[in-house]
Amino acid sequence: MDQEALPEETSLVMSSLPPADTRLSGTRLRLARWGWILLVLIFCGFYLAGVLVYYVQLHGFQQGAYAHLLAMPAVVSGYDTFVSLYLLLTGPYATLNITLITCFSPVWIAVSLLIFWRRSDDWMALYIALLLVMLVVSLSPAFSVLSRVVGLTSPLGVCITLLRLFSFSSVIFFFALFPDGRFVPSWTRWMTLAYLAWQVPLFLPSTSPFSLVHWPPLLLASLLLCMLLACGFAQLYRYRRVSTAIQRQQTKWVVFGMLMGTLFDAANLLPPLIWPALSQPGPAQALYAILSEVTFPFVLLLVPITIGVAVLRYRLWDIDLLINRTLVYGLLTASIIGLYLLVVVGLGTLLSVLGSLLLSLLATGLVAVLVQPLHQRLQRAVNHLMFGERDEPYRVLARLSNRLEATLATDSLLPTIVQTVAQALKLPSVAITYRQQGEDVLAASTGEISREALVRLPLVAQSEHMGDLWLAARARGEPLTPADLRLLHDLAPQIAVAVQAVRLTAELRHLTTDLQQSRTRLVTAREEERRRLRRDLHDGLGPTLASLTFKIDAARNLLTRDSTRADRLLEEVRQQTQGTLAQIRRLVYDLRPPALDELGLLSALREQAVSSQHQGLQILVEVPECLPPLPAAVEVAAYRIALEALTNVVRHAEAQRCFLRLCLQESVLTLEVSDDGKGIADDHRIGVGLLAMRERAVELGGRCGIARGPSGGTTVRVTFPLGVAADSSPFSPPGSVS
Repeated sequence: MDQEALPEETSLVMSSLPPADTRLSGTRLRLARWGWILLVLIFCGFYLAGVLVYYVQLHGFQQGAYAHLLAMPAVVSGYDTFVSLYLLLTGPYATLNITLITCFSPVWIAVSLLIFWRRSDDWMALYIALLLVMLVVSLSPAFSVLSRVVGLTSPLGVCITLLRLFSFSSVIFFFALFPDGRFVPSWTRWMTLAYLAWQVPLFLPSTSPFSLVHWPPLLLASLLLCMLLACGFAQLYRYRRVSTAIQRQQTKWVVFGMLMGTLFDAANLLPPLIWPALSQPGPAQALYAILSEVTFPFVLLLVPITIGVAVLRYRLWDIDLLINRTLVYGLLTASIIGLYLLVVVGLGTLLSVLGSLLLSLLATGLVAVLVQPLHQRLQRAVNHLMFGERDEPYRVLARLSNRLEATLATDSLLPTIVQTVAQALKLPSVAITYRQQGEDVLAASTGEISREALVRLPLVAQSEHMGDLWLAARARGEPLTPADLRLLHDLAPQIAVAVQAVRLTAELRHLTTDLQQSRTRLVTAREEERRRLRRDLHDGLGPTLASLTFKIDAARNLLTRDSTRADRLLEEVRQQTQGTLAQIRRLVYDLRPPALDELGLLSALREQAVSSQHQGLQILVEVPECLPPLPAAVEVAAYRIALEALTNVVRHAEAQRCFLRLCLQESVLTLEVSDDGKGIADDHRIGVGLLAMRERAVELGGRCGIARGPSGGTTVRVTFPLGVAADSSPFSPPGSVS
């Protein structure tokens, strides 16, 4: 199996955008690098200052120095749980909390620095590296605390607000530009401008009439939802229509990291639903809150890690396998939890024994028994979702067999096959081609067949190449997996047999059409021959015989009065009679050469060879000593073809030697005329004589081939199939060369 392209006449071109050039050089490169370094230093400086202030705030909560701030939960910007935790925790809580929360920040910054180190000549890579730093700083509670402490209206507070505005605005640019740095679709540039305009009221003081605080909540929710849907649609459109195979891999990595972070954040809501004690004030709730706040930043590390992989190492790891395993084990975990809750809560409520140890043991045992079959079923379901039925070849074969059995017309045979293969492997396009009369014929296809490289699978049946199966990968530029290729190799023999049947049917139809045309030509030729004979007899012999009658009557009248004049008339009658006889002989010769009746086919060919020889040309005849009775039509066709071939040799070949061979083997009469002349030109146009030879052979079900000889010259080879009667007659081997 190899990568090739469909023949041009069977291809359709898919429009695609030219690749974007995001490389920098010269002055632009130096300015971009120094600008990136300056912005990173600014963000990191504010971040360090915010961490110090945040530590002091938390430490002050523990010591009671900031007890008056308990009424202001906005100080910790969303970390309200710390207000209830500080009464439960003592001593080193501030140090531990700062350490746990901020230890993930160096990972974001390290990934950013790695991207800068490896891809600093690419402005898109520089932008992504800067975005990682801006996000980890802007999303940190320390940054919010710093802005509250210094005051939003102070110069430092305004600077922090502008940095956060720049950070959050860059997110929408990421979704509009990733991964190739172009706005795709083109309307995304207007979307980003609208988002920038929307960000300005977000950072205005609450006293401002334009602040988002005064906007209707429904309007804010609608705008946010529309923006999220627009970003998702833009990335989906880019992925399906524009992205290359490499860009698709990059997109998969980024989407995987973001989805995992989002799902984990949503999963935090499940434990309080399963164990209600976690939602009640007390040590359990405090411990769960601590664990959630500590683990969530580490889960968010998937975002910078996957972005870094997408930019730097997307070629080394197969994201499809990671997505596959994540789906399987994620669904398995959710199924196990759901099954456990169903048994414990459902049966406990039904039997009024909620919290019973027996129910817990029963649920645990049931989960242990069902985990393996559930895992297998989920694995098959996810594989079917992502790759089709490639892991179930016998099911695909059975479906293909059932569809082929239900297909009555051969015209729908190959379309059924390509549809089955496309559905089984979830391929965008599949096509089948086979050669007919020296040309590749597109027999069936589904989807848009691109002129880009496709996978070509040869279809072989009975050691004969029947055609090719063309397949487009699920994503442009991505090769088919080994599992896909194994399934295709299992399907290839069955498809080859079907292609063979379609080819034979097409050839049979072609032969039937040729036969019908030959019969039509034969009937037409006979009718034309009858018309010619009627015309020749009516217009030639009729008037001639009538004039002879008149002249004979005139001679009889003059015989007694003017013998001299009567003798002259009789002489004219004699000459005219001889001309009439010659005309009759010509008509008879056109119907059937007299030499065939007088000499037979073999002797007639010898006589014709002798009469065609001249100085410088020697014609050698190789024929059997005798032949069984042949059909009259075959004798006439063979003789006239040999005569035309010898005439061409004499007139055009400039040959020194010519061979005329005739043999009968296995009910096939073969006539061959070859010479050592200059040969027929490649661009030679078929004339009336060559066309007549082919028509004479085809009319009798034979074949006529005209080609250059292996050592030069021209070879005319004609075969005539004969009936059983001719084959049952004794056959004599070829005689000596004459």
